[in-house]
Amino acid sequence: MHEPDSLAATAVDLGDRSQTVHSASNDPDDDEPLARTILDALAEASDRPVDELSVRLYDVVDPDALNDLFRPTRSGPARDGGRVAFTLGEFVVELHASGNVFVRKTC
Repeated sequence: MHEPDSLAATAVDLGDRSQTVHSASNDPDDDEPLARTILDALAEASDRPVDELSVRLYDVVDPDALNDLFRPTRSGPARDGGRVAFTLGEFVVELHASGNVFVRKTC
């Protein structure tokens, strides 16, 4: 059985039997916003620089809301469960509370 936050398990969850999934990781303790990590993973998946991507994250999801969703709780502990997935252009993006970001082309 795959660990639920593993690249292979995520590939299967996203319907990709070839496991062609690009990943990145975001540390909530760093200053880098989750949106930037998502854009970096999208750039890797599309083989284009971030500024040349044909998709805009804010067209399908509120980046600030994603940051809030996966931010440590007010009492301090990190969130250790949950994930969000959405389609962005030709990509499926899946975010895990662990900070892992997985991106796969849909076509």
